[in-house]
Amino acid sequence: MTKLAIRSLEAIPLKVPLQKTFQSSLGVYTHLDVVVVHLHTQGGPSGTGFTMGLGGEGGAAMLPYIENELAPLAVGQDALAPEALWNRMWAPNKARMRGGLGLYSLSAVDIACWDILAKVAGLPLNRLLGGFRQKVPVYGSGGWHTLPDSELLEEAQEAASLGMSGYKLKIGTPRDPERLEYLRKNMGEDFILFCDANQNYNVREAVEVSSVLAEYGVAWFEEPVLADCVDDLAEVAEKSMVATAAGENAYMRWGFREICERRAVGFLQPDVCRCGGVTEFIKIAHLADAFNISLSSHLAHELSVSLVGATPRGYMVEYMEFFSPDDFTQDFTVRDGHINVPDAPGHGVEFTPDAIERYKVS
Repeated sequence: MTKLAIRSLEAIPLKVPLQKTFQSSLGVYTHLDVVVVHLHTQGGPSGTGFTMGLGGEGGAAMLPYIENELAPLAVGQDALAPEALWNRMWAPNKARMRGGLGLYSLSAVDIACWDILAKVAGLPLNRLLGGFRQKVPVYGSGGWHTLPDSELLEEAQEAASLGMSGYKLKIGTPRDPERLEYLRKNMGEDFILFCDANQNYNVREAVEVSSVLAEYGVAWFEEPVLADCVDDLAEVAEKSMVATAAGENAYMRWGFREICERRAVGFLQPDVCRCGGVTEFIKIAHLADAFNISLSSHLAHELSVSLVGATPRGYMVEYMEFFSPDDFTQDFTVRDGHINVPDAPGHGVEFTPDAIERYKVS
């Protein structure tokens, strides 16, 4: 098959309630906002893509943009040429796709296109992209400001019980040292701790905080300063007592190139649902490889394991369970601290009809 035309694009908004209310330095969250995209082809398989954000009403804004702006650019195009489709959608929208919801929207369509390509090739996406590893280590993520110490420890212990070697907590409160000391005392010296500030500090504050994190053996200091201030991030990276990490709020290869060139992080964390989809994630992974920077990811572990597992610079994937296991047609259970990469053709992240019906915004 040399060409497979896209027949139609279907966008479905979902609102997934969180098991409990979360709070970080960015605000309070009660739900996950998701838009699922289905690309249907002429006589071939369909593909699934999705994008998501914690809280807010971004899905309501993305839906008409996907349907009215991106769908006309996608329909009739070759689903087996994701790079060509990506550029067709991006080129006339450059001014509106420097970041934010425009890139979220494009990412969802791009992910669906790669799903089709892998299905037609008869390969899992991970294999299509190089197949470096077929199981990927994950770390537990949570540690929200609203958690009492007992629940904070329960989360870390749950991660450890699944074989995970590390756990990430949010920082940015006066009690950060107490929480870190409590975790370190109860989890032991060998358990990895990561900290996420969600852009909470300026350079001076971040450098001071890094000395506290170093005292408790924290492995990385995530988003210490505003994501848009790469100069600040680079200065923190130079002066910090702990390796820096960032990328969830960076977009496309150009945003990550600057971070890499400035040596602003020790760990890159692209979000495939935001950064520009699989097409851009691949390029970011190559940057990480070229600059010898460890590659992690942000959210969407169901899809991220295929991508991080395809590159030799892959480190660990963030594991935060927003969905129920029966929301997907495939199994993403953590075993011995790892998730097995889906081995069926495509990327393997298919929502069940029941899940779509349960979460669909009417």
